[in-house]
Amino acid sequence: VEGIEEQKGTIYFSLHNKEDGFPSGNESAIKTGQTSTFSDTAVYTFQNLPKGTYAISFFQDLNANAELDTNFIGIPKEPVGASNQDAFGRPKFSKSKFTLTEDYTLRVSFMN
Repeated sequence: VEGIEEQKGTIYFSLHNKEDGFPSGNESAIKTGQTSTFSDTAVYTFQNLPKGTYAISFFQDLNANAELDTNFIGIPKEPVGASNQDAFGRPKFSKSKFTLTEDYTLRVSFMN
């Protein structure tokens, strides 16, 4: 994750291989992870993934409550992002997906 504005909290990552549950359904994610060690960039590595199609969603938990805070209509109040996402709005798996065929580095940024 590049361009992190606030260097605090924890960044949570979810890796999905299907539309169902993407982007926020951690119970449908095939892998999850987190890091609390970062500056204006953060790195997380999902290991031992088979070749396939995936999408990543992530958010920065600024207040350490281990969940994404939203307003009364569901708009995130904390930084969020997804792979291949460059515009505001709820990420779709079809736009966020990428194909993994070998070791792969994906550079992403928060949307807000």
